[in-house]
Amino acid sequence: MQNGKTFSHLGNPPCRKDITPPDMIVPSGSMPESFIARQPIFDRRLQVYGYEILYRAASHDQQCVFQDGDRASLSVIQNLFFTMGTDLFVGNRKAFVNFTQNLLLAEAPYFLPKEWAVIEILEDVEPTPEIYAACRRLKENGYLLALDDFTLSMDSCRDLLALVDILKVDFRGTTPEEQARIVQHLGPRVPHLLAEKIETREEFQKALEAGYTLFQGYFFSRPVIVNRKDVPVFKINALRLIGELNRPDLDMDAIHAVIKRDPALVYKLLRYINSAVVGLRHEVHSIRHALVLLGEREIRKWATLTVYSRLSAKQPYELVKLSLVRAQFLEGLADCVGMGAEKDQLFLMGIFSVMDTLLGRPMEEAVQEVPLDDDVKQALLGAANRYRVLFEIALGYEQAKWDALSRVSAELGLEPSRLTARYLQAVEWTERVFRVQ
Repeated sequence: MQNGKTFSHLGNPPCRKDITPPDMIVPSGSMPESFIARQPIFDRRLQVYGYEILYRAASHDQQCVFQDGDRASLSVIQNLFFTMGTDLFVGNRKAFVNFTQNLLLAEAPYFLPKEWAVIEILEDVEPTPEIYAACRRLKENGYLLALDDFTLSMDSCRDLLALVDILKVDFRGTTPEEQARIVQHLGPRVPHLLAEKIETREEFQKALEAGYTLFQGYFFSRPVIVNRKDVPVFKINALRLIGELNRPDLDMDAIHAVIKRDPALVYKLLRYINSAVVGLRHEVHSIRHALVLLGEREIRKWATLTVYSRLSAKQPYELVKLSLVRAQFLEGLADCVGMGAEKDQLFLMGIFSVMDTLLGRPMEEAVQEVPLDDDVKQALLGAANRYRVLFEIALGYEQAKWDALSRVSAELGLEPSRLTARYLQAVEWTERVFRVQ
């Protein structure tokens, strides 16, 4: 079952027999532990088109293993998509999933619904007649195909280009001249050209102007520095409100008064308290009653998120999602590393980790505007302390730096399964919160 439906709707491809050979099946309960993360893919309007699912199997001694890509892929499909479902992992967006040559020939992609799956053909897949036939069948059955790390020297892939919907071009592995030639020669033939490893706003602008239509990378979280006088006043006031929310003794009357004066906050509070996130049996129609039911800790969290979302009104939604996933992930790791008493500060560190982008200021200046412990501020500035260690785990996870992540987590005694569980919980929580914002 997935999202309340059986898998009978996944399609019946030609020659479906032996779709998963016995030696490729990952038995339930014996699957390798895996790191799993997602990376957003944007369209030209900076709306999220989909997510690439990043993953790698890990052995019990914390060392990542590469040799068995088939088992890793099947583990992701079975553990993530079949168990958790995609509704709260990619929402209604596309999910790009890598497939090895063996899995393409075994027609394993048909285990994924064509409505959201993008079958990503890795660059090391040999475009044999058998692979071409398998891809053609996928295309005929309504699947989208993406070809990874394309270069003009890949002459053997010419036949596949007629089937591909998305061509991915590594902007760190190709020259500007080659990037332009790909657009010139293939732009009219391929529905989408995707520029990947776009890490700065300048690179995004160049790819946009060159004619690329999809963009992958963390460019959206990088700040565009503006003059201090250009920072809107309401943003500074919002940050001061957050400061009030995080005082040791919360003034409930003051918070009540602030919310009453802002119709949008009233709407958001009542919508939140009556949502499935909170899970109350009876509807709440009073601001004060809602505040009492939430309690101080949840009030701080809800109000911070709400004000923060308004701060980011002109930024891609994904920037807010990124910080919320970080915040919830860090809070979830607190008990795992003996920092349970510091959950709130870890949550705020995740929230404010993109404050430089929101304000258009260097992080050194941005952290002066927010109510954080000095150790957390120093961690956001790169200082080596215990907060920074967890922040590096969050960064490493979302950017799929599995080798470094394995080393650090091994030193802390964190198993991959625990990290993955906390990450998936953070993503699910973030997606639920966004539905009631």
